[in-house]
Amino acid sequence: MISCVVSRYKKNVDWVYTFKHVKDVFIYDKETPENPYNVPVNKGQEASTYLKYIIDHYDHLAAFTFFTHDDEFCWHHSGSIKDKYAEAIQEINNGKLYYNINDKCVLGSIVSNPWYQDILLWYDQYIEKYIPLASLPDKDWTVGHRGSAQFVVHKSLILKLPKQFYQDLYIWITTTDMTNDKTSRFMEWVWHVFWVIYPTL
Repeated sequence: MISCVVSRYKKNVDWVYTFKHVKDVFIYDKETPENPYNVPVNKGQEASTYLKYIIDHYDHLAAFTFFTHDDEFCWHHSGSIKDKYAEAIQEINNGKLYYNINDKCVLGSIVSNPWYQDILLWYDQYIEKYIPLASLPDKDWTVGHRGSAQFVVHKSLILKLPKQFYQDLYIWITTTDMTNDKTSRFMEWVWHVFWVIYPTL
């Protein structure tokens, strides 16, 4: 079964209820304490929501979780998110454990990124302990991958990393003075490290 997690900020997301094969829908808001699924501060864009959901549900994840924005149509993906969801289901049926639906977010070289030194410092503080940079098959770990901000992932991949790993990232992303565009980009550039590269090391 599939759970669907929507990172919402003051938008209508009724389209999510058209998804088939979904066991549960979790609509996480920002700064909306009356919603039990709430990120207290509007920081980190979708990444803070995804991390909060993983922490909240780490011990009882559905087989697959589909993580998405609150826009049915967006520059990240072609067409409707409903069509991309159907595409993701097909990939699951074909045996994929992780599938990124953001087909318009082709990444370039992380090494030549103007934030590269900042990324290395951040990686060393929050990820190195679990996924040593030297263990990655290519130090330019974004080449050949797409920016990961909407995807479906199997629980076995999430659980390969301990809950504390996600908790530390969540605390960072919700308390840092770093701008939202920077924090969310950092996460977009490493989700595939967690769930595509790391499981095969």
